[in-house]
Amino acid sequence: MRRAFATVIALLVVAAGCAVAPTYTASNSTFEGFPVISYVPAHPAGVVFAFHGTGGGADFATRLETVDMLNHLVAAGYGFVSTESTDRTTKQWNTSSLSLTTNPDLARLSRLWASLQANGSVTDQMPIYAIGMSRGAGFASVFAQAFENAGYHVAAIAPSHGQIPVSVRANGGLTVPTFFTLGANDELVDNEQTVAQVADLVAHGVPASCTIEPETNLNASRFLRVPGIDTPTANAIFGALVTAGLFDASGHRLVSVAAVAAGLPSVVLPANVTKAQKRMVQDEVAVVIAVHQYSATYAAQTVTFFGAHH
Repeated sequence: MRRAFATVIALLVVAAGCAVAPTYTASNSTFEGFPVISYVPAHPAGVVFAFHGTGGGADFATRLETVDMLNHLVAAGYGFVSTESTDRTTKQWNTSSLSLTTNPDLARLSRLWASLQANGSVTDQMPIYAIGMSRGAGFASVFAQAFENAGYHVAAIAPSHGQIPVSVRANGGLTVPTFFTLGANDELVDNEQTVAQVADLVAHGVPASCTIEPETNLNASRFLRVPGIDTPTANAIFGALVTAGLFDASGHRLVSVAAVAAGLPSVVLPANVTKAQKRMVQDEVAVVIAVHQYSATYAAQTVTFFGAHH
């Protein structure tokens, strides 16, 4: 039985996977005391601001799924900027106001954009884009509408697993083209409300769409996306998840989404899996079961949407 089980696991890795690593060399700097991770090529097609979720920071740009998204965007000629919220206690973006003066996040971002113009990285009419996760998805709408209202060239945004905040909806609504992505099993976001918000945008003539990522079966090859994970280790990780009773040998989830989330941290992974790799493994499982996790599944569609609005 052990041999048969091992054979089943091995067959799940049907093709060589590629580890997700940056295809660009990002710059690490600070602006007004806040870290900034960025990459702005000469003559970019536009600059994409990346906004983390609650509890996050500028290193949102270094997470595996975000890197995959940024790789797609960089390949299409875009640059990106990732910094973090002013509030470092809750680590949340301020979504309560569209003011570029009284909202500390918006005020600092406007100064950051001015600094990029001053050093010649961008021009005053450079298209501005944004991606964001969860609270950062809501802030992407706040940022986009506030900058649009102030006369900046905001082209489009791609919020993930989030909604349009009240501050935007109560002040004329969102007018920036928007590509929403959601997770079918998101335990924190009311997908129906987001879908209704998108329908309202479309009804008001705003180019907008919403894609809900479905849950799929887990496959050992998914873990080959994690840098440093080889095929034997990917098989062993998958085997550990099966042994823990979270998935069957075909990758079908056996327990509730909540039970997977609760059980993942205690699954004993191969000894060669580092702490950083374990976090990436957990993120990949979260993407597959379509919960509240940033995902690059629709990176190509995001690039196409951004390219259609510039």
